[in-house]
Amino acid sequence: MRLRLGLALAAMWLLVASAGGVAADTLEQIKARGTVIVAAMPDALPQSGYDGAGKLAGFDIDVAKAIAGRMGVKAEFVTPTWQEVLAGGWDGRWDMCVCSMTPTKAREEKLAFPDVYRLSPATVVVHKDNTAINQPADVSGKTVGVKADTTYESYLAHDLTIYTGETDIDYVIDNAEVVEFPDKQAAMVALAEGDGVKLDAVITSLEHAQRAVGNGLPVRILGDFLFFEPLAITTEKDEEALGEAVQEAVVSLEEDGTLSGLSERWFGIDLTSK
Repeated sequence: MRLRLGLALAAMWLLVASAGGVAADTLEQIKARGTVIVAAMPDALPQSGYDGAGKLAGFDIDVAKAIAGRMGVKAEFVTPTWQEVLAGGWDGRWDMCVCSMTPTKAREEKLAFPDVYRLSPATVVVHKDNTAINQPADVSGKTVGVKADTTYESYLAHDLTIYTGETDIDYVIDNAEVVEFPDKQAAMVALAEGDGVKLDAVITSLEHAQRAVGNGLPVRILGDFLFFEPLAITTEKDEEALGEAVQEAVVSLEEDGTLSGLSERWFGIDLTSK
């Protein structure tokens, strides 16, 4: 009788836990299995992409591995879509996202941002044959490519709020015709097809723009930056213990120079100073 009662109580406990009443702590689950599941966005090196052997590589990948190491576990990667990450409700499919995401008011309704790990200048790129666009304001009224659901798209809509970093955004581009792409590289490839063929310009990160030039794409980078994005590690909301562990790891990587070293390796410049 006692055994049956004990089993019944255990079953009830599991039902309550699975319903969210006493859900197992994510950090405890990570430590128990020895891996932290990381969502990656391999759309463009040097931020995150695939190397010649088809393996995940880039700054974000190395940062994720370093954070995992400081947490005493290994990083295991998955590659959901950007929209899947933004939607929240991850349901254990991954524990955190190291995908150069900017904390914004809208995103904080579903996600949490334990710590900023680098800054990224937003820049304008045009085809190398273009002679009419020489400063960001010249892009007004033009056709501009961006990765969908990004701060670049919010900037063009004059609806960008960033909690850390720039407080007053100077909108110098008006009435642009925005063309959305699934990733940054797709936008750059469309621009490279010719001046005005599909796009007049692309807004992307300086790092991605420099990589495009380095890879021989026929594009050029305008000199003035639009704004600086603080990029943060992302978790689900209400993951306080995991968030604290991630923050401790990032601080440790900053203090011993690991983070700046990874930035120098992948970008040729330290973009980690806050």
